[in-house]
Amino acid sequence: AVVSTQSTGKTVATILSAAIGGIACLAVAGVLLAIPVVQLYYGVNKKDECEIDKWIPLYLIVSGACGVAAIVLQVLSCMCNGEDGESKCPMLTHIQSLLNAFNGVWFICGNVWGYRVFSTVVYDDATSEFYCDKTAYLLAFWCITAAYIMLGALCVIGLLVCICAICFS
Repeated sequence: AVVSTQSTGKTVATILSAAIGGIACLAVAGVLLAIPVVQLYYGVNKKDECEIDKWIPLYLIVSGACGVAAIVLQVLSCMCNGEDGESKCPMLTHIQSLLNAFNGVWFICGNVWGYRVFSTVVYDDATSEFYCDKTAYLLAFWCITAAYIMLGALCVIGLLVCICAICFS
């Protein structure tokens, strides 16, 4: 009878742990979904309001859609992991890799489209050939710029960790 109670306790603990982990994964995914959803929203709603470069709203649409897809795939990947941490869905990993590769190429395209027109974009004259909706353009511009800021911060943090590891070893 004692073994049965311990076994039941371990089963309940395993189920509870998985549920809490799943809820945490969904909560983080929900927060991370905000930016891609906003990109998708403004890209779709402002797709005809960027004369200076029609690719800028399209960049937002595709970037937002890929961001949502990446988060959904990550949540599915969390749900597919076994107790040993191994993925039970290897095809999901391949799909994520392809999506990440596409996102990298799309990011470079967004850099070209967004930064190329930075000094000539006009926000207040919708009849100008240099016009782009201010919110759509600045959203694209700052999403790209924020990626570089985060990359720089990660490099600095990584360098500091390496220096600390060398100093304290």
